[in-house]
Amino acid sequence: MANGEPEIRQTIISILEEAIGSEIESEEKYLHAAELACDTRVSEFFLSLAKMEREHKEQLTAQLEELRAQMKIVGEMNDMFR
Repeated sequence: MANGEPEIRQTIISILEEAIGSEIESEEKYLHAAELACDTRVSEFFLSLAKMEREHKEQLTAQLEELRAQMKIVGEMNDMFR
């Protein structure tokens, strides 16, 4: 592994974690807005936005899990050769 790669991966993990948090916050705001909406069409619009945010969160979470799994494998391989 080249110098700096572990730090870059940690930075990417931090970015993904922050992005997941943002998606969760946005989903919650849209769900709240859907509850407050007086018009069914407006409520449905906010619900569709909440669904998109939830899907984004799921995609980001999958990427984060994949990156963590890769880091674990690389770490275990490095340990084998020390």
